[in-house]
Amino acid sequence: MKFKQPLTAGVAGALGLAFAGSAMAQMDAPQDKRFYVAPMVSYGFFDNDTVGGPGGDFGSLNTDNDDSIGGTLAIGKPINSWLNLELFGFYFNPDQNLGGGNSADADLYGFGLDALFFPARDTLPVYGILGAAWGKTDPGFNAVDVEGDGQGPIGVGDDADTDYLDAGLGYMYQLNDYGLAVRAEYRYRYTTVDSADIYGAGYEDQRYDDHILSLGMQIPLGAPPTAAEPAPAPAPAQPMDSDGDGVIDANDQCPGTPRGTEVDARGCPIEKKAPIVLKGVTFEFDSAKLTMQAENRLNNVVDALQASSEVKFRIDGYTDSIGTEQYNQGLSQRRVDSVRQYLIQHGITSSRITGTQGHGESNPVATNETAAGRAQNRRVELNVTEQ
Repeated sequence: MKFKQPLTAGVAGALGLAFAGSAMAQMDAPQDKRFYVAPMVSYGFFDNDTVGGPGGDFGSLNTDNDDSIGGTLAIGKPINSWLNLELFGFYFNPDQNLGGGNSADADLYGFGLDALFFPARDTLPVYGILGAAWGKTDPGFNAVDVEGDGQGPIGVGDDADTDYLDAGLGYMYQLNDYGLAVRAEYRYRYTTVDSADIYGAGYEDQRYDDHILSLGMQIPLGAPPTAAEPAPAPAPAQPMDSDGDGVIDANDQCPGTPRGTEVDARGCPIEKKAPIVLKGVTFEFDSAKLTMQAENRLNNVVDALQASSEVKFRIDGYTDSIGTEQYNQGLSQRRVDSVRQYLIQHGITSSRITGTQGHGESNPVATNETAAGRAQNRRVELNVTEQ
């Protein structure tokens, strides 16, 4: 592989560095990074050149390649928002006019690496081109008689190593959402042919200034990328309730309330009135039947409740600790239900009684070790719930 010109080596090195650097620095990465193929029809405007010989019998040799239609195929990939890298190949088959009235069909082909630079890919789909390739020039003849006198055949007609340097501009127009695009390019191609391979030792390299126009398609490979799902909106911040009483700090007029404390709409503890113990409301032994003393006492309670018709209340009952806990629970419940029934029968509407609850032997107010203490624990209470 003969990259004899320093410029050729420099371009190839620059492309290699661009590939490595851009792979690490994904600046402004585009959404679409699929591989693609780009088949294009090309037209080459080929220049003339003079091959300087060593003198002697043959002097110099003129060559003239006619303009020619050819083809180009690229396989590439976007690297980031401003760079595509491509492997490409091309082929032309121009008529080559030689000195002495000779001509032949030449084959020009090459394979190389392109860098496409997009200064503003999303808003202006134009790009610059920088590329380097290596290939062959097949002159299409075995030997040439330059003077046409049958005496001086020259050249062995071998394929010549050829180097290509490209610089140019392109335009890409996307046709649909899949990414299919029309692509048009102009390339200035600096071509160096190793003339010694064709004409023998002593001939200088041929150098051409060629101009290539290409038009074709760019076809992505694979399914187009899907748009990323938008991130869900963050949940609105909940108002702070530092003491956990159910009233947010902004409205809490009593911050720092102990947890579990019942509070009002201001966040302040509700002052509960002490329960009213219905002294004298007793029951027959191991029974929910009211004693005569209890009925007399409840008659006084009825009079007081009728005088305060707006008051609503709950009835709670307790026993001493004699007997099992389960039994005492049931006994206390039957006793408060008996008090409720008596009050209703004597004119207190049931809607004023918000509930009854037997608590059994829990929450004693005195010791259960003495008869006097057990008598205090056997009690009925009224708890005002609304007034």
